Amino acid sequence: MTTWHTVSFLLHLVAFAMWIGAMVFFLIVMGPAVQELEPSIAIRTMNRGRIGLESISWIAIGLLFATGVANLALRQPTSAAPGTAYMIMLSAKLFIFLAMTVHHCLQVFKYAPRIAQQTAAINLAATVWPETLLGDWRRWFMLLKLNAGLGPVAVLLGLALVKA
Repeated sequence: MTTWHTVSFLLHLVAFAMWIGAMVFFLIVMGPAVQELEPSIAIRTMNRGRIGLESISWIAIGLLFATGVANLALRQPTSAAPGTAYMIMLSAKLFIFLAMTVHHCLQVFKYAPRIAQQTAAINLAATVWPETLLGDWRRWFMLLKLNAGLGPVAVLLGLALVKA
């Protein structure tokens, strides 16, 4: 493995850790923590956290794409062409990455604008979560949980690709 390949591989792992780490933080820490807050504060806190998660996620996605392409280009094959098993694992990993990116796009471009608009319209004295906002957050979280579940599969496929 060349120095550039090692650096690219390390950046790939850091980007993945950023993306999955942000998701896990949001699911395990942020989500449960806001349940202890008053609804008006919780709604705004969740929205701010969502904005931060989206920012980190886009940086990580871009870095994952760039380093993934670099890793593929810098790969030193043992033979002239990769084997069938390698191509199947690579295809599966790319499919999972694409699925995770599509889920993230749905979060950002479909649900986030609705969440932001409803959050801005919330009365500071709100004592309950509006049902429409709660429904959008549930769908947003469902996509986040899907991505958090697909992430480890992508890691395992990546490890298998390194070994292949």
